[in-house]
Amino acid sequence: MRGAPTTEAPVVTELDPGALLRNLGCVADPQPWCQLQSLDGARAGWVSAVYLAPFAGADPAALSSPSVAATETMQLELRGGLTQGTLGAGGILDLITSAPPDQAVTLSLDAPGNIGIAAFVRPATLLARGDAGAPITLVLPEGGDLLIRLADRSGAGGNWQLLISLD
Repeated sequence: MRGAPTTEAPVVTELDPGALLRNLGCVADPQPWCQLQSLDGARAGWVSAVYLAPFAGADPAALSSPSVAATETMQLELRGGLTQGTLGAGGILDLITSAPPDQAVTLSLDAPGNIGIAAFVRPATLLARGDAGAPITLVLPEGGDLLIRLADRSGAGGNWQLLISLD
């Protein structure tokens, strides 16, 4: 990674093969270079596009922070039962609902292993995250706005079912 889009610019840092980076934009004159940033925002610089490959999955930060924009949003009435759908390749789905105070809410995701789940108290507090087949139980003492996020981490997408239980 260099400080400018040229091999004459100083090296900012060396990147590991397969490192995931945010693309901030590319230039094509005279050779294609892209301005990139590490996912934590700590490093930024330019990399020749010949060394880059696209990543089709959702932004890896999507299951840690709701500041990553969703590709789809759906209002959900929180009641026990099954909700289902299909998550597109690289998709991020936000299910927005309201949680009752002092009631346990268990989320059980049935989906391919590439789809992860996270739950946030809105606007931005992470409560839990996990994978398909590992139920998540939440209790919001005060109740409040709840964001349940599904994200495709690999670019394969897939069908999902979310079983919600209230205790």
